[in-house]
Amino acid sequence: MDAVDFLNSDTVDLPKTRIGAYTDFVDHLLDEYQNQINRVVKRRFIDRAISNELKRVVPLSNAVREVVKMVIGGDRTSAYNRLDTALHELGPHLRALMPSGDMSQFVNPMYRFRPAGQSTFYKGDLFHISFDLRHIVKPMRYSVAGLPSLYLGGSTHVCWRELGERNLATIAVSRFEAVANTNLKVLNFGHRLPVLASYVAKVPGDFNGPTPAAAMIAANVACWPLIAACSVRVPDAKATERPEYLVPQLMLEWITRTHQFHGIRYFSTHYSEYPDDPKTYMNYVFPAKSNSAIGYCSELCQLFKMTDPVSWSVAKNAPIANVKRPKYKTREVLDMALESEFGRAEDGLLGMSVDWLPSCPDEHLLALRSRVQMQAYKLWEDEGHPHGRDQEHWFQAKADLGIPMDLLI
Repeated sequence: MDAVDFLNSDTVDLPKTRIGAYTDFVDHLLDEYQNQINRVVKRRFIDRAISNELKRVVPLSNAVREVVKMVIGGDRTSAYNRLDTALHELGPHLRALMPSGDMSQFVNPMYRFRPAGQSTFYKGDLFHISFDLRHIVKPMRYSVAGLPSLYLGGSTHVCWRELGERNLATIAVSRFEAVANTNLKVLNFGHRLPVLASYVAKVPGDFNGPTPAAAMIAANVACWPLIAACSVRVPDAKATERPEYLVPQLMLEWITRTHQFHGIRYFSTHYSEYPDDPKTYMNYVFPAKSNSAIGYCSELCQLFKMTDPVSWSVAKNAPIANVKRPKYKTREVLDMALESEFGRAEDGLLGMSVDWLPSCPDEHLLALRSRVQMQAYKLWEDEGHPHGRDQEHWFQAKADLGIPMDLLI
């Protein structure tokens, strides 16, 4: 087989759904991948480039196997250290996954959904979970317990799929824009190899020598064992144990600790067939880099602007903006159902103004003040309604809630 056959093969297409024990599944997955690379016949430069990556695929596969066994065995520290070593050895290949330069041009626009409640949503409600509520962050794919992260989608449709396909009348949505020239760095785990196969087939001249395009293909081939381990579907969504999430959780921890990247771009596991523009099924996660008792990550607040949250009906009925966006197409055919629903809402959102979110917005301060008032009142009641201790109860309430004493609320 040649490069296009390899990149198009079912063996290398992702995501996969686990069958059987997770460690056995990973072993089989990586063995099949190595065997497939060995079948590539080296006729052209791109064929040789893919075949030559076996020297990186084998050690990375071994590292992934070790990481999986360590973290399942409860040795998370050793698993993280082993992953860190493997990523360090990949070096330039990680950076080659995404084109160099200003990343904002490659990720914009992005969106975020939240189930709408009875009260009005503010911008902070569609950012990451505020630091004072970090205890509600649960371990999921690319989610570490207690670590607030900003989750965005490359389209409103992928946001809808990730939110469990809720009734659109019950959601609030904001559009996000990465601010230009902020040196935003995103680790791109978003390529599915069959998408790259169509690229190679359409413009073969880009792969006849050591071009940036060929280097990008080679980097994705080399990093595939790790990307695959982060892209395994959970066979039972109701299961309490989800080993499929362990490796992506370690990846998010690595992003947070090393500061080499601001976040990760990854494709949704909810799509079997990829559309013409992969951005329509792309997800992003940006973990909080700063730490505070309340509010939001100051670094992320400077990297992104966002619209005020609006209802779906407001987005769909907003004036259409004459702004280019990814289209919902498969094999060059527009999906008119998705275009009329999700595309129309995106056209409306693209015409709305964006602005920064303060790391501690006024509405957040008001909500904190209300919580302190309730806690102080409870302390007053518990102590038998004493007189003259209101200030003492106020400061004790702030301490009970973990709110800094120097924060004026």
